[in-house]
Amino acid sequence: MRLVVLRRPVDFSRLRSLGASRRQMLRLNMNLSNIARGRSQTCWIQAAAYVQPSTTQEVAEALAIIRRTGSKFAIRTSGHNPNPGFSSVDESGVVIDLRRLNSIFLDGDDVLHAGAGSTWGQIYPFLENKQLSATGGRDPAVGVAGFLLGAFPNLHGTGADGVKNFEVVLADSTIVNADAGSNPDLYRALKGGGSNFGIVTQLDITTYPLIKVQYVINMYNPSDYLNIINATVQVQQAMETDPRIGLFTNFHADFVAAGLLYADWPDETPKAFEPFINLTSLMTAVVPTTNGTLLSLTEAMAHLPNPQRRTISSATTRVSVDLYLEVHKAYLNIVDGLPPGFDFHYTIQPVASAGVKAGEDRGGNTMGLEKVPQCSEWLKDGDDAAAQHAVNTMRPSQTSLALATSGSSVVEALPKPI
Repeated sequence: MRLVVLRRPVDFSRLRSLGASRRQMLRLNMNLSNIARGRSQTCWIQAAAYVQPSTTQEVAEALAIIRRTGSKFAIRTSGHNPNPGFSSVDESGVVIDLRRLNSIFLDGDDVLHAGAGSTWGQIYPFLENKQLSATGGRDPAVGVAGFLLGAFPNLHGTGADGVKNFEVVLADSTIVNADAGSNPDLYRALKGGGSNFGIVTQLDITTYPLIKVQYVINMYNPSDYLNIINATVQVQQAMETDPRIGLFTNFHADFVAAGLLYADWPDETPKAFEPFINLTSLMTAVVPTTNGTLLSLTEAMAHLPNPQRRTISSATTRVSVDLYLEVHKAYLNIVDGLPPGFDFHYTIQPVASAGVKAGEDRGGNTMGLEKVPQCSEWLKDGDDAAAQHAVNTMRPSQTSLALATSGSSVVEALPKPI
């Protein structure tokens, strides 16, 4: 087990005076940054100490010590969640960093056994070499223990639905397995219920034959939002008859990015995507039409490693042109009041009823329908309050608009959630 104690900020000028080389200081700075920093600068709370266990037993031992001392603590895998404090703790506590629990192997039934500290950037290449796939994150930096949704949930359900077993350290440091036969209540709770039920140290994940993926990410002029929203709804409707369709529509103030994904390599663009292909507001193809795999898709969509300040919010709605238009108008009103340097954006991330049914066929989960995320990013620490206010305004606004438009004929034309 590795223990890193940070009592105070590192004085690099003092290290230089003691004869440390530039390379040594750079290596130390990178190591501390990897331990103490997450994906968003709003999460970079410096803890008193960082524990990096290498085995599940070491996790249990660390938790027992923390429990006896009554210390505050947080659990971290990749630290991808940008909510302040979700994978960090202040100087009065300890972070248990699970990134050394990163073993990956397949059993004889092609079930993937992945340590909680592994990432999808490690898992997808491993599986692709075996001609296999799994439902996981779209960003390769996302930790396996924190994923919720993959690119094609309509085929196999959400990522959580594909977990066959969780290895968990409970609050009393007991190590248990949670699956359909052992601790079934805990098993269901962990499938989308959050991270407060225990410390997950290993996940056993269902794999599938390698998925061929055709994808393109187009950028459109945001002034054409009415036609873009109509195209989004038409593709969502097509999902109900073809679970191979995947889509996200990401609205920014300066552009709209649409990811058109298809779980096959068709000779021609699927007709379901024609509403987007026929738009005259296309600015450019950020990612041209590509016949690839889940691995190449995640590589194409990988975030740049330049950290920003982030916060997120989410809401679940039914599909509706009227609702989407009202949400976009509310979004534009909020954007008009934001200071320079903000990238306040939201994404329509559809899941068809087939995805919900696929999850139920695998025992169900605690999530219901997948959420529609909104995300805000900014650079200046003085803008934190303004950003949080914008996100807090957007969430209840969308919820109230969804309730007001729940009788939309577009909604009623779609199959009911199963």
